[in-house]
Amino acid sequence: MAKTSSLEYALLGLLKQLPQSGYDLRKIFATTPMRHFSDSPGSIYPALRRMQGRKWLVAGAEGGNARKRQAFRVSRAGERALVEWLRRPITREDVIWRNQELALRFAFLDGNVEREFTRTFLDDLERELTDYTRELRDYARSMKSDSGPNTGLLAFQQGVEGYEAQLAWARRARKQLKEASYESR
Repeated sequence: MAKTSSLEYALLGLLKQLPQSGYDLRKIFATTPMRHFSDSPGSIYPALRRMQGRKWLVAGAEGGNARKRQAFRVSRAGERALVEWLRRPITREDVIWRNQELALRFAFLDGNVEREFTRTFLDDLERELTDYTRELRDYARSMKSDSGPNTGLLAFQQGVEGYEAQLAWARRARKQLKEASYESR
């Protein structure tokens, strides 16, 4: 079986929230912060067909629609695939190469996994980001030159600061979830 793309998981997550047509999904990708995914029919419809082939989606005609559009909903097998993806352990490689996918996974945690797992997700993300930013800061210190800053060092520092911002966000998010759980008791 071919590797599942982030686009397919994004579609699964969206369809788990609400059954929709391919056209509706294209509109989401064209008009929301999810626009980094292609809203092209050449991307969306083949992905939906692949997911139907895996038995992750079930399609039915939208009620009362003259255009005979199909509304897709997630099957039990699709739910299992989505939850399995959401529960994958966070690795150093995820932090380095798949930051957008980590954000997407986090966005779909509510309603798909228990709240305790969401806290574990943030704990793991914080741990990996802490270790990696420490390694980057150590490397940055070794790059310092006597002739002052150069563009390579400045670019590297920008990257380190991006990871540090993600780390600060993970800590705030974890704190907010913890406070919310105390308030709901």
